[in-house]
Amino acid sequence: MFAAAALTGGVGLAALAVDLGSVYLQSRRLQGVADLAALSAAADLTRADRAANATVEVNPVGGTVAVKVAKGRYDAQQAAPPQRFQAGENGADAARVTVEGQVDLFFAQALLGKPSIPIRRQATAARADLASFSIGTRLASLDGGVANALLSGLTGSSVNLSVMDYQSLVDADVELFGYLDALDTKLGIQAASYDDLLKTNVKTSKALSVLSDVLSTEGKTRAAGAAKVLASATAANQTVKLSALIDPGPYGRQDRVAGGAGAAIGIDAMLLANAMLTLSNGSRQVQLDLGSAVPGLADVDGWLAIGEPMNSTPFMTVTQDKSVVVRTAQARLYVEAKLLGSGLLAGAAQVKVPLLVELASGEAKLAALDCATRTTTLAVKPSVGSLTIGQIDTGKLSDFKQALSPSKARIVQAPLFTVDGASKVDLGGGSFRNVVFSNADVKAGTVKTVKTNDLAGTTVATLVTGLTLDVELLGLQLGLGKSAVLTALTPVLSAAAAPLDQVINSLTGLLGVGLGEADVRTNGMRCGAPALVA
Repeated sequence: MFAAAALTGGVGLAALAVDLGSVYLQSRRLQGVADLAALSAAADLTRADRAANATVEVNPVGGTVAVKVAKGRYDAQQAAPPQRFQAGENGADAARVTVEGQVDLFFAQALLGKPSIPIRRQATAARADLASFSIGTRLASLDGGVANALLSGLTGSSVNLSVMDYQSLVDADVELFGYLDALDTKLGIQAASYDDLLKTNVKTSKALSVLSDVLSTEGKTRAAGAAKVLASATAANQTVKLSALIDPGPYGRQDRVAGGAGAAIGIDAMLLANAMLTLSNGSRQVQLDLGSAVPGLADVDGWLAIGEPMNSTPFMTVTQDKSVVVRTAQARLYVEAKLLGSGLLAGAAQVKVPLLVELASGEAKLAALDCATRTTTLAVKPSVGSLTIGQIDTGKLSDFKQALSPSKARIVQAPLFTVDGASKVDLGGGSFRNVVFSNADVKAGTVKTVKTNDLAGTTVATLVTGLTLDVELLGLQLGLGKSAVLTALTPVLSAAAAPLDQVINSLTGLLGVGLGEADVRTNGMRCGAPALVA
């Protein structure tokens, strides 16, 4: 009796094991098909349904299999796994595939009264399509005089580089993560990840010195020498938090980036050096004495105030998120230019134009990343602002929380007469405009300038044309009329317009902005293969 009972139990357990084994095996097969289908769907999101069904067809598991595909976005930052995948067509970068089938029963048919039971398996795959872009910098001309004056103010010491030196920095691309690795090693930070490294306050001179070493290792000797000059000139107490400069995006949690040349992200050394100096300058206001370095002007003094980028956004980023914005710093430039008088305005007459330039932040964000055509589209909002001829208190220039109210300026001071004037031009057009970078543009490091629709004609010449002038005659015995003074003043102001434009463009260009303009560059593009994430 005991043997019969044991034999019956053993046969029952064996029967149960057969059915459980069959269910488990079929479930594993179905899960494998779901995984493959999710990878196929994520690799071709425009035809995700077709790709998933085709994968199931060429990987039969027996019986009829139903396939459901959902496209959406996958955010690994979400703490709760069920919330990481959000279904939706807009900006989809992931696919979730659900497959349903039947598994045959053997001995369990007698208990359940049916020959099979349904099973369902699910898999999620996401792509890692990334673009790196920055809002860039330009080369100042004027034989390097303007650039030297600005960088001398930012470093706190004398900088004397040539235009060729600056051009070498602009032309020298530095691999971003290679530079960060060198910074971590040479400064002995030993950060656990790029995010940890970028949270560190680094002496600006050391960061520039490492930049020089990296450029030298790559054989870019002239650029390395220029970076070394900047490092030597930078004050020892200046520090920079690199997180205000770079957002490494999904690479932030890593301590190295694999993938070879396909994962490389280049950034020009001039942008890197200039942005570090801008961010580390404590006063954020630089006084510039350009002297007679500007042809057509007798003397030029300038004050440049640099604001914080809005919400401490970085100058460059690595991302697939279309909501991430990079920004330049807002800026104010005040220039007092002494002009070369002639005729009635020669000799004792002093002719001066005080000019205020206010610039909002230029902005850029990712609009589209097309891996099929290898193109990146950036949405760019140019830096808008205003040009004003008027007098201000330079002590209030760096207080960006307070609006400036320029007063009428004394343009001509002569023994027997004076001329006061004021003029202002506002530049609108503060909307995003798209600019496309091809694969060739990315490889060449092409910088593109995006302008507002109403930029044309917004120059110092426009201000001069719109000047409201008040002439006060103190010595009527000269027999001079107001018309004679204005007639003499008009050609002097007109001749100064072009040199003043050059000063404005050179100084603001070093900050990567211009009135009604923004310079952008796609530094790298990576179309990653899809990976299973759930």
